[in-house]
Amino acid sequence: MRTEQMMANADSFEISPRDEADYLLVDANWRIIAANGSGSFTADGGSASILGQHMRDVIGAAALEHLVNQGAVILSLDNVDHVLTASHFTLPSGDLLRVLRVQEMQATLEHVVSLIVHEVRNPLSAMRALVQGLEEELGDSPDRLAYTQRLTGEIDRLNRLLMSMGQVARLRGRPPELLEPSAVLGRVAEIFGHALGRRRIQLQITATPRVGPILADPDQIQQMLVNLVTNAADAMPEGGIITLRARLDPRGRTVLSVEDTGAGMDNEALERALRPRQSSKPGGMGLGLTIVRGIVRQHGGRMRVSSAPSRGTIISITFPSLPQGAAPANPSPESKS
Repeated sequence: MRTEQMMANADSFEISPRDEADYLLVDANWRIIAANGSGSFTADGGSASILGQHMRDVIGAAALEHLVNQGAVILSLDNVDHVLTASHFTLPSGDLLRVLRVQEMQATLEHVVSLIVHEVRNPLSAMRALVQGLEEELGDSPDRLAYTQRLTGEIDRLNRLLMSMGQVARLRGRPPELLEPSAVLGRVAEIFGHALGRRRIQLQITATPRVGPILADPDQIQQMLVNLVTNAADAMPEGGIITLRARLDPRGRTVLSVEDTGAGMDNEALERALRPRQSSKPGGMGLGLTIVRGIVRQHGGRMRVSSAPSRGTIISITFPSLPQGAAPANPSPESKS
């Protein structure tokens, strides 16, 4: 089949990926002739939005040059790092085609972390049991028990780290349920209660009348919003306003956002905030937004961050449209306040 014929049939071409990556089919001139968007690379406009475009116009000339020379490139789009790799094959007709795989770098991180959590958790539990057995053998010996207590403390610290890593690795959650956005936001507001008021922070909730339900894990969505509200509150040491908002985007998708009137961030600070282990809190591990992004991707959503110094920060989560057959009129009881 000639390349031109494949371009004519691009709408019907489909790759069934086994992961959350986007796949692009590119001709010898680096023009996109087919795309399958299961990841975040084409999440906003869909696969059709980039068909026919040259890769230079999609990822930039510098990134394309690196891709041509090295076969892989890491690039940042909307403050999210992506890994793009290329492989090529030649058709019997002699035409050269390339398959490009695009995946968020965090997805690779999550896979590695999940392996670490799985391999370390069991031996760590065994170590704690052995230390407890040793304490029983030592009996009442304060000098010796001081060492075992230090061991126990370090084991518990590593367990806490594993719990955070497990959240980053997107360990299996509950089955998704239909959740009403206003109820979800209301439940998060109840969690903070009067704590924000004591910090001179006002919490507001606003939802547009037509905003629809989302299909999601209620525990993970709550955790996501709690993380974002906590970050927003920390950005306002002198007080301010946090707004929890539910609205529809121009494509009819539900968007949840957390907006604050805090210090805001410049581009450099924003880039640091979106990377793991870049916490500004003493003793923090910098996993808050990493965990949020993992939850967002697990739900097929899209996170956008808008911030400027002295103008606050807005973090918006766009959820995919409900699949056909979902009944928006009957949300799960779990979504009720």
